[in-house]
Amino acid sequence: MSANRMMLNVDKTEWLLVGSRRTLSSLDITQSVLQLGGNTVAASDHVRLLGVDIVSDLSLDRHVNNVSASCFYHLCQMRRIRRSLDKQSQR
Repeated sequence: MSANRMMLNVDKTEWLLVGSRRTLSSLDITQSVLQLGGNTVAASDHVRLLGVDIVSDLSLDRHVNNVSASCFYHLCQMRRIRRSLDKQSQR
């Protein structure tokens, strides 16, 4: 990476070991580390890529929960400002 003058941001770098739940349960993921140059990056059980939460077993449970929570929050916020809108905007 030094050849193209890029630097590794260890705070933003994550890596994910992907497999079935059965395979991942037999491995010790917490001890998995990756050496990149002089930096050490630990394995994560989930990563966020382009707004999608990806879990190591590739299930969408975590992503669906986060999207549902966000939608519920925004619906509650819209309910709060509803009284401030005129009749045409409330439709």
